[in-house]
Order: sequence, then structure tokens, then C-alpha cells
Amino acid sequence: MRLLAVGDNCVDHYVELGRRFPGGNALNVAVYASRLPGVEADYVGVLGLDGEGDFMVNQIQAQGLGTSLLLRKEGETAVTTILVRDGERVFADYREGVQMNAVLPRESLPDVSGYDLVHFTVWGFGRKHAEWMRESHGVKLSCDFSSQLDDPRTEIMPSLDYSFFSGGGLIRDGVDPEHKIRELKERTPGLVVMTLGEHGSLVYDGEDLYRGEASPVEVVDTLGAGDGYIAGFLCARLRGEAIPEAILKGHEAARDICTRLGAWSG
Repeated sequence: MRLLAVGDNCVDHYVELGRRFPGGNALNVAVYASRLPGVEADYVGVLGLDGEGDFMVNQIQAQGLGTSLLLRKEGETAVTTILVRDGERVFADYREGVQMNAVLPRESLPDVSGYDLVHFTVWGFGRKHAEWMRESHGVKLSCDFSSQLDDPRTEIMPSLDYSFFSGGGLIRDGVDPEHKIRELKERTPGLVVMTLGEHGSLVYDGEDLYRGEASPVEVVDTLGAGDGYIAGFLCARLRGEAIPEAILKGHEAARDICTRLGAWSG
């Protein structure tokens, strides 16, 4: 199986600990997927021509991922300043750097017909190519919209096989996630997946609503857990596994990521 992730990356700087880790939603999915048996993953993203960009390249290579699809531009690599409070990540600051208003030319993409699935994120570039990929190559498509449930960027949902959302905020705001996921399904022919943190996850296919329970874990850091769920879920589906089994694989992956500091490290 081959998966291509397109979109954001950043250096996660844990300032209180004096440590930094590579991360970013799209890059995390590529790295986590590449660790699963039988999966090859590639990543397309933009990095600055600075020391942080060099750090990211070295970390990506250490994971066994190729770096030929990386775009390097004059400027700063994205950096997120992170605090950890009771195992939960707190984003203190974000410097977008060269990712701000970045554009992905079609010629910078590899031959997408060689992939089983292409994954995008709401953060970063490349989503404008989704419809073309669907029409020209018939490749399966997914996108992580994070907590941006009603963002204009969800306009690509009609082209997607999988639309991922983070719905933990709904519970905190007293909104019924089941109602919202049914509403979101009206925008896409594909599956809608909503992660709910410690409350598990929901998957809706238009007929059946599936529920998953979060795996018990002593949390060190939740950073990257949602991306791990996405990688585990998608790769299970690509292997032909049913929705309940894919949900289980997603939660298992998220659990493992919560046991260590940072999303990942080379």
C-alpha cells in the first residue's frame, strides 16, 4: 500500500523542557503510516532554508521517508511553541513561516496514480488538487479538518472518501457530536470520522453510526494522537478491514502515541 500526505509540518518546541520535535498534521500521518506493516508513505510539504528546516529534513530521513518531494524556500520553517499541562498540549505560539499562503504547483506533485490514497489537511496547501486527483486518477482521498467543522475549506468534502474532524470542543460546548456528524455527512459521499479525545470516536457512513472507545492509557503527551488515529484508521481501511476494525486500529495507534513526549522523533 502507498499513501501520500500533502500539507503542513512544523517544529514543535517544548520551551519549558528545552526540547524540540518534528511534527505537523500531514507529516505526522505520513510518518505514522510508514511505521505500519506493508505501508509505504511519502510526504509533500514546504520548509524554510533555515536551521529548523535542516532539522526537519534530518528527522524525516531518519524515519526512512524520502525528502525529494520537499519544497525548500527562503524564509523560516514553521514553529509551534508548546506547553504541557497534565498531559495535555497547550499551544502557546505559532510562527507559520514559509507555509503562509504557500501554493503547491501541480508539477511539484508525484504521479498520484501510484498511490492508494492521498491525504490532505486543513492546515497547509494542496487541497485545490483534490477534485483533479479524483477525476483524473480515481485515487482515494482524505482530509483532516481538525476542529474547523464549518470552515469554508470543507468545500472539498464532495471529492473525499474520508473526512476527519476533531469534535472534543463540541462536548465541552454542550453540542451533541452525533447530531453534528450526521449534518457533516450531508456534504460528502464518503465516510465522516470524528475523534472525541477521551470520549472515543464516531464514524458515520450515512446509514450506520459506529462508536469507538478510547484505549486506556497513562498519558504523557497527547500531541499527535489524532494523527495517529487517522493513520491507523486509513491503513486499516486500505487493507480492506471493516469500519469497526479500522476504528480499533485508530484508537490503538492514538494510545501508543500518548505514551511519549512529542509527536515523533528521528
